[in-house]
Amino acid sequence: MPAYLQWTRKGIKRTDLALELDPTEKGMLSYTLGQAMCQIFAEHLLSVRFLMHVSRYADAYGITFPPGQSRADFFGPRYSGTWVVAEAKGRSGRLDKETRQAMEAQKRTVKTVSGQVPEISYASAVDFPSKGGTMRLTAIDPEEAEPGAVDLHVNLDQFALAYYTPFLDAFAHQQPQLLGDYVVAGFQSVGVTLGLLAPVLQRIERAVHLEDTRGLYGDVTRLLDRYTTRFTREPTTLYSDGTLFAVDWSHRPDLLRRESPQPDAEQMRRLHEFYRMVDAQDDPSRDEWMREEDWNWRSLPPATDALPGIFPSVDGVE
Repeated sequence: MPAYLQWTRKGIKRTDLALELDPTEKGMLSYTLGQAMCQIFAEHLLSVRFLMHVSRYADAYGITFPPGQSRADFFGPRYSGTWVVAEAKGRSGRLDKETRQAMEAQKRTVKTVSGQVPEISYASAVDFPSKGGTMRLTAIDPEEAEPGAVDLHVNLDQFALAYYTPFLDAFAHQQPQLLGDYVVAGFQSVGVTLGLLAPVLQRIERAVHLEDTRGLYGDVTRLLDRYTTRFTREPTTLYSDGTLFAVDWSHRPDLLRRESPQPDAEQMRRLHEFYRMVDAQDDPSRDEWMREEDWNWRSLPPATDALPGIFPSVDGVE
């Protein structure tokens, strides 16, 4: 992304390289931006903690849609318990009048989620009004459902499992380590660090191991609520769903060739303290959350290696 976007005081602009992309490449960039900004809008303005792609849930639990019918991209519950459904669009140029009118005339493609009419069902579009101008997001909430709108039969416990499963897959392909209260894995070849709060991962692992998701969503949200006030310490890497995501693309052209610097013991101690979300006496993964058959995340080796986006940049860790 740094090769294609630049952050300015006025907003996000495209770089010269992005402006020189061919139409197919511009389309891919616009699609990615449309998906990302749709999710950011949902989290920050609509209070959606978990926004998941409809197809991910549908594929996991065998939900089918009528052939040829358009459908929303994302859905997720708000903190209030109501549902949001969203469709994301991206444009490499200006959002033209016809596209905007089509968005305004668009009908809701999801009639209900778990028997509830979505409180908000919106379409969002990212565009660049001028060649060298800043990015803009337009969001429209259609009022009526289309005749063929579907009913999504969603189980919240299964929703939680589908939402976090990609992290289980990631940790299965890269040795996880413990960083404070987070289980993390650094992917040096792509400059990315992924992480998840250890007590949340432990509860997900229990559901998978026992093949029993009952109570999963409630347990996960209660765990997260214990941490919520602490996520704001480092908003660029920690998120309200308990995930950690950090990148280091500052040397992307030679990322595969350079040696990663190794932190010393004092630097790693500071990092572990920084990513410790609660004091020991308030640890929500103590006896009331632990079971004999649970995977013990405390047995993981502590992080001692360089983690993209987290180490060696330790400014402000004190």
